[in-house]
Amino acid sequence: MIVNEQDALEHAATLSQWIAARVREAGARGVVIGISGGIDSAVCAALAHKALGENALGLLLPCHSSPVDRRDAHRVVQHLGLTFEEIDLSPAFDALAGILGPADPKLYGNLKARLRMAALYHRAASLRYLVLGTSNRSEWKVGYFTKHADGAADLQPVLHLLKCEVRTLAEALGLPREIIDRPPSAGLWEGQTDEGELGFTYDQLDAYLQGHTGKMDPSVQERIRALQKATAHKRRPPLRFLEPPSSPMAAPPAGDSTAADKSVEALTLISKAITSEHYLEDILRLIVMVTAEVMNSSVCSLWLLDEPSQELRLRATQAINPEYVKDRTLKVGEGVVGKVVVDNKPYVAVDVLKDPYYKEKELARDLGLVSMVSMPMRVKDRVIGVINCYTSFEHRFTDLEMNVLTAVANQAAVAIENTELLVQTRVIQEELEKRKIIERAKDLLMDRLHLSGEEAYRWLQKKSMDTRRSMREVAEAVLLTLEN
Repeated sequence: MIVNEQDALEHAATLSQWIAARVREAGARGVVIGISGGIDSAVCAALAHKALGENALGLLLPCHSSPVDRRDAHRVVQHLGLTFEEIDLSPAFDALAGILGPADPKLYGNLKARLRMAALYHRAASLRYLVLGTSNRSEWKVGYFTKHADGAADLQPVLHLLKCEVRTLAEALGLPREIIDRPPSAGLWEGQTDEGELGFTYDQLDAYLQGHTGKMDPSVQERIRALQKATAHKRRPPLRFLEPPSSPMAAPPAGDSTAADKSVEALTLISKAITSEHYLEDILRLIVMVTAEVMNSSVCSLWLLDEPSQELRLRATQAINPEYVKDRTLKVGEGVVGKVVVDNKPYVAVDVLKDPYYKEKELARDLGLVSMVSMPMRVKDRVIGVINCYTSFEHRFTDLEMNVLTAVANQAAVAIENTELLVQTRVIQEELEKRKIIERAKDLLMDRLHLSGEEAYRWLQKKSMDTRRSMREVAEAVLLTLEN
């Protein structure tokens, strides 16, 4: 989870690299993004501009929009220096609404959103660009988007982030204060705000999605659950012939007809990480995110084993208070996580508050955690860590869920092992390269200044201390100066 400016800046760099890589893979030339003047589109535009420069095109698509929306949209593109185009969709909307006949404001709002997406895809196709989406995880989880409109895109760079994390990104990226503090609104009709339409605040929604339900108003929790159930169809692919239909009012558990699709997607994401050059922390964050999604889990955590000390350290979480993450360790054999490492097999607690091995009962009570499955992460027969998945209600994990989590955990273990080997290789390569540069500089000093090998090395050391530069930087300066 993004909890501070440093996390945000590192993740922003990763996301920009991801956008650039996906555009290259698709054989596209750039991206088109709809600029509303809100925080989500502003953050996505900043990431796209960082990734692609002038090949990131912002489209301002007013449609009977308020002057404030247009002002803020212009504020975003001017602040970023983003290439943009403005197309007024009001005449097109009026013509289509006239043909379709009277409707309530919500239907007209959806029509505006779909017109905007049609314009985005039309312009993207004309330029051989991709459409960059702006949906965040908070809105996605409760279906707060228009199907085949703002929910449609080729790339969704912030769909894994809560609204509070998007705000942290916006602040780290230096977006205008007016954009960050603006009340979230889709601008679909006069006076409309997201929180007013949802019936709860984003802070409440983010707290719920993080499992912080202990002190939350039960009516708010029920409202969120009701929205999740009612909008489940928005998050699923279309039903296919001979495919058993899901109950329209049921939230999709990991064992429903989409479980196979979700598990394949999760395995694909993690398998791509195996051959990526991302840092380990980014790999761990990806693993807990996709695991929580595929298991429909309110909280997911990942512990890695340090074999020399025989300790497990909490390295990544999805939806856990950041204070909990700090310096959390368990000995092998201690608690559920330690037991899983010793036994080298999964462990299920139907109610963690009653389980004899579960140690963090106060935390579970605060976060509203009930059932838990703890799965070993194995490379061959060696356990390198543990993934925990929690639910906020009593749940009996099915065989399908256990099989899916086993596959995800083992694929994740390979990704982690590979990343650590890559890091070790890079460190060795960098050290060898540094030594070569220092040796070349030392030889040059011996030749030009008639110094002994020891004197030349001490000369480099002294310059390093005097200038507060690394030995490598001093050596590179010597080579640049004396080799020419």
